[in-house]
Amino acid sequence: MKTRALLAITLLAGTASAQPRHHHKRETVAQAPGADDTQEDPNEEPSDGPEAKAMLPVKLDDLIEVAVRLAPDLARAKVDRSVAIDTAAASRRDQAWVMTSHAEYSRSAVADHVEVPPFSVVATDQVSGGVGLAKNLPTGGSLSVEADLAHTNTEYNVYDRLFTGQGSAAQGSPTGTNSNNNPYEFLSQNQTKLAATFKQPLARGFGPDVALATQKKADLAATEATVKAQLAAEEMIRDIVDAYWELAFAAYEVDIRTQAIELAQKQDQLTHEQIRAGAAPSTALGQTTYEIATRKEALLRAQIELEQKSLELRRKVGLEIGKRDIVVKPGEAFEVGNEDFDVDEILARSHQANHQLASVQIEKKIADVDLGVAQDQVKPTLDLQLQGALMGNGDSTGESLGAVGDSFQVTAGVSMSFELSGAARHARDAAAAKKHRLDIDRADLERQIDVQVVTAVKQVTAARTRVALADTAINVAEDNVRIEKTNFVAGKTSNFQVMQQQTQLIDARIQRGRAIADYHEAVAQLQFLSGILLEQYRVNVRPHAEEH
Repeated sequence: MKTRALLAITLLAGTASAQPRHHHKRETVAQAPGADDTQEDPNEEPSDGPEAKAMLPVKLDDLIEVAVRLAPDLARAKVDRSVAIDTAAASRRDQAWVMTSHAEYSRSAVADHVEVPPFSVVATDQVSGGVGLAKNLPTGGSLSVEADLAHTNTEYNVYDRLFTGQGSAAQGSPTGTNSNNNPYEFLSQNQTKLAATFKQPLARGFGPDVALATQKKADLAATEATVKAQLAAEEMIRDIVDAYWELAFAAYEVDIRTQAIELAQKQDQLTHEQIRAGAAPSTALGQTTYEIATRKEALLRAQIELEQKSLELRRKVGLEIGKRDIVVKPGEAFEVGNEDFDVDEILARSHQANHQLASVQIEKKIADVDLGVAQDQVKPTLDLQLQGALMGNGDSTGESLGAVGDSFQVTAGVSMSFELSGAARHARDAAAAKKHRLDIDRADLERQIDVQVVTAVKQVTAARTRVALADTAINVAEDNVRIEKTNFVAGKTSNFQVMQQQTQLIDARIQRGRAIADYHEAVAQLQFLSGILLEQYRVNVRPHAEEH
């Protein structure tokens, strides 16, 4: 792990001197047989040609490990996944217990200038408070319990001086009288109430399919975000693998073009020797001069293409691209593998593990939830409410608590409503159509994946065959070059035929490299379609906190 971290730092800094410890004995992968990995003089003046002065061989696994940490697309997918998971957790608050509390003070009174009859209420002060617990139920209803305590102080219109000693008059006092038979002016009362309320829809909104719809959708959205993060990682890895092997082919072509120039230069030297010996006319140099010029131009184009591919790979991985004079060069063996791929097996696996199909399937489950809610909204509203309370009254708080149960209250009620418009039915029809659309999308996506799998398997087989055919062509072309060179020395042929045979050899070698790159890209496509690309490169998109 330390080696890979060092590699990431090295690539970011753009230094060519530091190389991973596990690469120092490996040959450069994209190097053609017989070619040397040359570097230009770093002190050379800059030209209008390629800028690269050095190459940094890297392994594909190391690049992918760096990309997992730095690539912006995957970083965004991980953030979206974390948001979806937290949103799913937050959706459970609808089913959580909620504690409530309240406190109130109120006063009502009659103005002083208003005449009121004796013993009538002139002012009332009330202080009340309570605590409670409430919870939404998975059935769609709700349950709440509450304990309330109220203290009421009532003032009456009492003319106590007028009624002093007048027992008969004081007997009408609602507050009672004292020992001198004088009525009290104030009356204090305390009431304790313990109540429970149960509400339950009997039609619209009944059952967990509707009551927990938001929670189910949030859970499915979190799962979909995970699948999309995995899909983003797979697409990123596939693109990096494709870019890596395109870069490998570009580096391979540079080596082949370099060899082509060396072949032409050797033939040019041989031609000079033949001219000095009188075995060839001076006009024979024209063909070698032309070939050297055209092959140098082809090499220049190949070098520019190599640097472009290197910058593109840096961009996909998330590395800085300012250090253009260091080319990232593949360090994997530039050969085809010998894996065998069974079409039927990959087709079956892709239908089960392909993350594109999994994403559509989750969207269909979300549509099922939406359809269930929409169908429920077509029903009439029929709600049941039950409430029961135990009460106790007393002159003090303690007395009211002790008297709880001396009185009670029970209430039962049913309410009903109907929707007169057809909006709910239209919403249901729209939800059903959306679900049907997702069925069509999944079937079409399966067919697309089937075509891609069959095509990729054939491309793998064809690429391996193309490499074998190219090997045969290279062997024949090498023999033809040797024979044509011998004939040239013997004066039996011209430089034109020699250059033509060399060109055929160069073309055969480039075709072999193209087949190797196509093979690896087709394998990456198969791994992507069958959903094993993350497993192949040991990539986990989960945050570290979830891995334990």
